Amino acid sequence: MNKKIWILILIINSALGFTQTENKNLNSQLEEMKKFFLARDYESFANFTYPEVIKMMGGKSNMVKATEQAMNKMKNDGFSFTDLNFKSPSKFLKKDNELQCSLTQVIVMKTPRGKIESEYTLIGLSSDNGQNWTFIDTSGKDKETMLKYFPNLHNEIVIKPKKQKLVD
Repeated sequence: MNKKIWILILIINSALGFTQTENKNLNSQLEEMKKFFLARDYESFANFTYPEVIKMMGGKSNMVKATEQAMNKMKNDGFSFTDLNFKSPSKFLKKDNELQCSLTQVIVMKTPRGKIESEYTLIGLSSDNGQNWTFIDTSGKDKETMLKYFPNLHNEIVIKPKKQKLVD
């Protein structure tokens, strides 16, 4: 898969879902990010994307443009999000100056073949001890792959295998 498309999938998926964690800032920022994404305000949504992901996309304006194009293509191809949630937050880990955690993201999507439920890991990172958070979506990539792209991740970060199933 093209690296930019994979990163774009990371970005889009990171907007989807919500659960309660012990960190109120994380909870409210997940909800705010989700709100911007669903309102198609990709400029504001990009503020919640991990800076290294934005860099990989060639900057914020390129990321916003690519997100808009991808979402329009998905809609034209008959795909739409019907339910978005997070569950199973991990413990918070500290590496260098970052606080890190992972959550399982559950996405239900309407497709031309029916509804699909997918679970992916979303990683939250904060460089100010939990005041402000940015996110990386693994998009089903394994821990080894994520550590290759993001060597700053804590070696104990939980990245679960991708799950996908057809639902009624």
